[in-house]
Amino acid sequence: MKYLLSLIIIISTIWFSNAQCFQDRHNTTWFDSWMSCDKSSNPNSIRGESHWIMYDFGYIYKLEKVHFWNINDPKQLNNGAKDIVIDYSLNGTTWTEFGTQSFDKASGKSIYEGEEAFSFDGIKARYVLLTVLDNWGGDCYGFGEIRIGVSPITATEMVSFNLDCDEKDSYTELKWSLENDSKTVAFEVEKSFDQQSWTTIYNSGNIAVKTTNKTYKYRDNSTKDAYYRIKISDNTGGEVYTNPQFCSKSNIIVNGFPNPFIDDFKVDIIAQNDEPVIYSLNDIYGRVITKGIINNNSTITNIDFNNLGLTPGNYFFIARQGSKIGSVKMVKMNPIKE
Repeated sequence: MKYLLSLIIIISTIWFSNAQCFQDRHNTTWFDSWMSCDKSSNPNSIRGESHWIMYDFGYIYKLEKVHFWNINDPKQLNNGAKDIVIDYSLNGTTWTEFGTQSFDKASGKSIYEGEEAFSFDGIKARYVLLTVLDNWGGDCYGFGEIRIGVSPITATEMVSFNLDCDEKDSYTELKWSLENDSKTVAFEVEKSFDQQSWTTIYNSGNIAVKTTNKTYKYRDNSTKDAYYRIKISDNTGGEVYTNPQFCSKSNIIVNGFPNPFIDDFKVDIIAQNDEPVIYSLNDIYGRVITKGIINNNSTITNIDFNNLGLTPGNYFFIARQGSKIGSVKMVKMNPIKE
């Protein structure tokens, strides 16, 4: 049997009750429990036909400690859950397995107070899916109640940031999104050429975020290499910066001299960063004369080519760094005869 229920969430509150001195004690009636006697298709397809219950919290929260009560009706104790696999999700479609938890059999007594079961340790989720794998020997599967402590999430905790560096059309498009909704936020796009001095190039002002996972965009029509980051502020006073991302518009710069040359020559390589550079010197047929890898953690490199025994003709020096490439044609001449 399929059940889709909403869970009552406790956000940093303390329960007081005048009618019950021990607020965690559970009654012994079966109708206050959740129970499944027939398997149905699980929202998480890898679980197949199973006994399950899914909770929708309405918003994304950080999940914390869990208190669990098993079925406490003395006649139904064996139907209580023994092992439950727990999945969680931000959207109810893509699921992540938290793990399998085992639970004690209830006592069937009025003083039964359940158990402090485990903690989600702050994972972020809107949906929690419980699939009962095993019970205590009964024909049906279920439990009495589950209480999940949660904490609200500020918008600044929920940002994702991607950079689309379009070399052909000479623009940089920034895309970012918030995984939560019902927040008031402000975005500032900042740009730097050295990661030291940052300039704000866009300020959204306050935005009321109403749609989960809405994507925001900003296009910088620039032909220069630059670093970008986003500053996010929310109405709770929270403030955070994304990690800087680099957009390279140019290829590797390669210069050879003297050119033409007679015996020896040098090559200067100006790279985009300090990542390794792979280079080769080829003849006009593409055959490799010499090659190497530069790992000197520098953006500027000088290479001397001596005693290669080259015959007169055209040669091509090619340097690659990631998707970037630079090349120069070198011309070998015969020695000048006096």
